[in-house]
Amino acid sequence: MSDSIHELYQTREYPPMSHPSSDPAVSAVAARMSGLAVPHPRRASILEIGCCSGHHLIPLAQRWPDSHFIGIDLIESSIRKANEYALEIGLKNIQFQAVDLLNYQPKNGPFDFIIAHGFFSWVPDAVKAALLRFCREHLSPTGIATVSFNLESGWKSRQPVIEKARAIQQAIGCDEVESLQILQNLTEKNHPEASIILDMLAKGSEILAFDDFSPINDPWPLDRFVSAAAHHGLRWLGESNPNENIPRGVSSEMIGELKSNAAEALSFQTAMDEHSGRTFRSGVLCRDDAALERVSTNIALDFSVRVVSDTGNRVEKALFEAIQSFAPAAVPMCNVLNVMKNDDQRVVLRQLFEGVHNASIQLRIEPVYFSEEPPDFPKLDAFRLLCARNQLPLVDAWHVPCRFPDAHYPVLAAMDGTRHFDDLAALSKTKCPELAFTPWLRHLAARGMFAE
Repeated sequence: MSDSIHELYQTREYPPMSHPSSDPAVSAVAARMSGLAVPHPRRASILEIGCCSGHHLIPLAQRWPDSHFIGIDLIESSIRKANEYALEIGLKNIQFQAVDLLNYQPKNGPFDFIIAHGFFSWVPDAVKAALLRFCREHLSPTGIATVSFNLESGWKSRQPVIEKARAIQQAIGCDEVESLQILQNLTEKNHPEASIILDMLAKGSEILAFDDFSPINDPWPLDRFVSAAAHHGLRWLGESNPNENIPRGVSSEMIGELKSNAAEALSFQTAMDEHSGRTFRSGVLCRDDAALERVSTNIALDFSVRVVSDTGNRVEKALFEAIQSFAPAAVPMCNVLNVMKNDDQRVVLRQLFEGVHNASIQLRIEPVYFSEEPPDFPKLDAFRLLCARNQLPLVDAWHVPCRFPDAHYPVLAAMDGTRHFDDLAALSKTKCPELAFTPWLRHLAARGMFAE
């Protein structure tokens, strides 16, 4: 790893977070929709490269106790924290190792899932090649690697903003946020760069140093990434979240036009990136010798479904309402069909995939059940309780990280299952009197935060 990258991670702490697009419950669907019979993650071998302090991997290890998890990272302090967290909550199916990918020879393997989120675009070319080579060598025959990277199409307009902010930093010795705020004051409100500055500021200083302002930030076009993967014996299958194969906000007319001008799927996807100014992808790769089967709409019967959006071109009303009737759970598609027993199954399944295409419906490899009603004695699971006590983001049922105001954490930390709703409400009134406690608790329940 380059000295500048190593120094950044030694002097500043990467913020703990989970990555929904790298959740195997979602990426396994993407693989199966491409015809790959990837193993179910409930009994699998799963490796994360660049795991930091384990915030992404530990909730997965809790979810699938019969799977084995390994997280590796270059930074020893992060690995030490990850191992401490796993030990504190009693996880037996996970281990963390401080190791450089260039020197890593795993004793376990092959791996059914390899995850490398926020890694590829922020390392030197030799490490990029090592990552792809490692995936080819250590994936199981039907395993997948989920690799995210920045896209050249969207970063072309962001790089000039970064260069200007860096110049301000060097001139007056300020941090990333301060330099962007100065640049914001110097930029006309209707200038295209104004919205880019706002987007960067929304990330906050913790993320900016490791993302936009990282010593290495090397965006690639999709076709270059696919070509590099192929050179190392890997095949591109698509986005890890099928909802994101088509960028949001692109009209059906434009999609049709781009398809008509594209010779094949890759050129269409690359053209979509350019048209939409897409900045980021999280893709699924498999070995180039993996057998792909022909896929029909009936494959949806193997998945669970939930509504994720009620905007734009949503699905047929009857299907939408049938899925929504099970909310907030994600339920097997056969349950939905039982509700719609008078409808033509073939038509319903076509509508379902239209909903996935329009990002209205999400498919998952397994169901997720929880009540949207808070329990009388709210209880966070072991890792969420640990996070609450340490003022870290809590990961919800959909693997989304949720950060709270500082004043909320003492109330969350008290949710160990021993305190009644009324006691927690009284504590909330003391610690954060501005908080509407009952709606807040319902919101937590609707995110699947409470242990059953």
